[in-house]
Amino acid sequence: MSKLDALAFGGTGLAVWSAATLFYAAFGGGLIESAFWFYAVNAFAAAAALTFAFHAVTRLTRTPRRRRLMPMILYSTPGLVGGALVVARYAEVMPTGDPVSVGRYGAFLAVAYLAVAASIFERAPHKA
Repeated sequence: MSKLDALAFGGTGLAVWSAATLFYAAFGGGLIESAFWFYAVNAFAAAAALTFAFHAVTRLTRTPRRRRLMPMILYSTPGLVGGALVVARYAEVMPTGDPVSVGRYGAFLAVAYLAVAASIFERAPHKA
């Protein structure tokens, strides 16, 4: 993998994590956490968006399916590290949030990054 590809994966990972965190900060307490089903739908929608962004970058960089583990790690690292920092300092980062929301935010990110990780194991479609 080239340095430019690594920068593309890391930069995209940072951008999508920032967007997901800003979305959760804006709508988490009042809207997303208002009902379990709405929270679940939003968590899976965020997972789909993060997975889509990862696969878009793999297509743009022409990364073969068998070599997607390291790009997935580079893509996920900014979000996992940033998410851990937000969870550790949740009251300071999101002062208007409910203290219970820290676990919900962590689960929101866990679902998203587990979906990205699971997607690298998909098999190529069989050609007839």
